[in-house]
Amino acid sequence: MVNKSNKGLFQSSISTVIVVGIFVLGCISYIGVRQYKNSQTPISAPTQGVPATSASAITSPPPSMIGINTHTELYGTGADPGIITLGPKVGGHPGWEPYEHKPGMSFEAYKGGSPVLAPFDMVLVGFRDTSTQIVSGGLSTHSDDVKLFFESTSPDWPGVHMTVYHLLTSPLLTGHTQSLSNDLKAPPAQGYQLFWDGNYTLSPMGNAASYGALIRYKVKRGELIGFAGTVPAPDGVGTHSFADFYFDVPNTSVNLNIKNGDRHLHLVQPGSFFYWKSYSPDVIFPSGVLAYPFETDGYQLPAEQRDVNFKYK
Repeated sequence: MVNKSNKGLFQSSISTVIVVGIFVLGCISYIGVRQYKNSQTPISAPTQGVPATSASAITSPPPSMIGINTHTELYGTGADPGIITLGPKVGGHPGWEPYEHKPGMSFEAYKGGSPVLAPFDMVLVGFRDTSTQIVSGGLSTHSDDVKLFFESTSPDWPGVHMTVYHLLTSPLLTGHTQSLSNDLKAPPAQGYQLFWDGNYTLSPMGNAASYGALIRYKVKRGELIGFAGTVPAPDGVGTHSFADFYFDVPNTSVNLNIKNGDRHLHLVQPGSFFYWKSYSPDVIFPSGVLAYPFETDGYQLPAEQRDVNFKYK
């Protein structure tokens, strides 16, 4: 038999144990729920930016967006999203559908022969000329397609390659004759070549030696690299002047599209992967920002460099 005083003490002890137990269980439950909620909190991914695994010093937007991406009217047809393997898939002019395997984005020229500027510091590593005469419906129209292959020398974009195509000509091709009609099965070509499904180096092909290509010539951001070409308009009426750009960015992952060459190079969507700004010698560029490839906001190259016959020496 338990006396009343002991019974009261016993009941008090039980109550204390129950209260403590409930408190402990409550704490455990609270901590568990809190940890669960914290683990379930979504991390908002940036809508635009450079993947941390890519070969770039840039992984966040510029500190100020003043003057950045202000000329989207220059954006033409973007690259085919199906072959973009790094970063945002979509870019370019809304509603303009790219053809299958289109590797780059068009920048619309103000007119045929508009000077084309270097987006960043780089070195010429190769060229190819697939300019030709197109005959359709009894009409013959020339299509400009000089291609230049560059490698970045910018510390912001180590190992990145840039290709510009649909050029009329370039000051880096000192012996080039404009408006040639080449055999597309064996076009003049030399040096490092990059395409959506492969990359490789060629010894001079065809009459490539006559082009006088300044292989390993370095250009700075904003310097002249070529002149916008002209092709027949898609509707067959008139012509269309522009320059196309594609960028191969190194990444730790493998690009399964590439059958030959460096499989760690990935095509990106230029209009949404990079940030762009108008070039002039006095403009300060935040790290990683590229220069628009045409003269904008009043800037013009020296008069002699705006002549399509200008050549570097």
